[in-house]
Amino acid sequence: MNASVGKKERRLSRLQNLAIVFLTLSALALFANLPLFGPLSDRSLVELARDRVRREAVVTAAAPSGAASFVFPVRMVYTNRFARQGADALTTLSDEFERAGTYLGEAIGSAYERERVSSTVFLSALRAEGLYFDFTAPLHTELLAQMLSVSLPDAVPPVIRRILLSPSGEHDALLYAEDGSGIHYRCATAVSTASLTEFLASRSGSGANFAFQFSPVYGDLSPCTLILSDPAPRAALSAVNALSGNEDEFLRRAEFNAHTENRFTESSGTVIVREVSSTLYLRPDGTIEYQGTETVPGSIYFVPSAVPGTPTLSEAAATAQNLALTLLGDSLGDAALYLSDAAQNGNRYEITFDLMANGTLIRYSDGSHAGSVTIDGNRVTAFTFKARSYTVTDDTPLLLPFAQAAAIARVWQGAELIVAYVDTLGDEVAPAWIAE
Repeated sequence: MNASVGKKERRLSRLQNLAIVFLTLSALALFANLPLFGPLSDRSLVELARDRVRREAVVTAAAPSGAASFVFPVRMVYTNRFARQGADALTTLSDEFERAGTYLGEAIGSAYERERVSSTVFLSALRAEGLYFDFTAPLHTELLAQMLSVSLPDAVPPVIRRILLSPSGEHDALLYAEDGSGIHYRCATAVSTASLTEFLASRSGSGANFAFQFSPVYGDLSPCTLILSDPAPRAALSAVNALSGNEDEFLRRAEFNAHTENRFTESSGTVIVREVSSTLYLRPDGTIEYQGTETVPGSIYFVPSAVPGTPTLSEAAATAQNLALTLLGDSLGDAALYLSDAAQNGNRYEITFDLMANGTLIRYSDGSHAGSVTIDGNRVTAFTFKARSYTVTDDTPLLLPFAQAAAIARVWQGAELIVAYVDTLGDEVAPAWIAE
């Protein structure tokens, strides 16, 4: 009798333990699928883990230790079966891009079988389901791949302005790309159509459309002009000359001796500092210019490269960005620097920089750039930068309605309408519609 009771108790104990284990696993599974709080509030731990696995699967050539981390402005559009949503005023550091960047990295890293397609085919793909990226200016894919930590296959065009990831029925997703000259391409990828479709279905945001969808009303604009029903609010900026009164600090950042005897001020107010093989000009409007012929390893003017004296685009761009950030430091205030173009001619590079504030571009009224760096071989031979500091204010100016701005922009056939800050070198910088 006692033996029978003991067996029943042991069986009951095992059943209780199994029930506890089952309930614990169920609770963990439920917890893992619960949405998080804060900037990841629409994602669960399972989704984050799935993205991490996917990202690691396509990172075949991570950026080397110490490589520059590039940041770019970007606009995005999600089109699913029911709606099209968009977001502007983003950067590649934004949470929004971080989520979608998993698919972009996988697509670029796995692209193959590139073929040229017409603009009509590209626009037709934009009408359907897809994940769209607009980098606001032509972007070297070598730098984009480095930022995404993926290898760059030959199938991807060397320069990209716009990218569309499009679900493709039972096949893997397709990558459509527009390069810097308006030529369009299509590549096959290893991105799962089912996974991309599921991601698109989970997105939300401001209603979005493209100008070509309203032809002929907006037929004079660039077809890819983005029209948002609820664009991001943009506060005005205050601006000051960051160089004024801080000349010695900028000299030290530029590796010049602030107390050298070879320093004098012209009648125009320009401070000129000469050293053995280089000259620095600090102009009263805040412009800093440099010309030099020699440098030494370890200097901000030296370009380290795997092949001595023959830097790659990434190596030259990294040196130019490091110089820009070292020189300007935190003097930009609420603005951020980004690499806007890089032209190569043999071992000579001309790299330009512009500014953005909270993802919105800052443009100068005269059309000039915020900075440029000239690299020849393993040395920086010239640079020009505007030392301007920006602060976001509490004032949010009203913009013209899109329809009115489009009517004005018709005189520039094919121009793309965007919102940007326009700096006239005054004390206040307001957002406005511009045609590019």
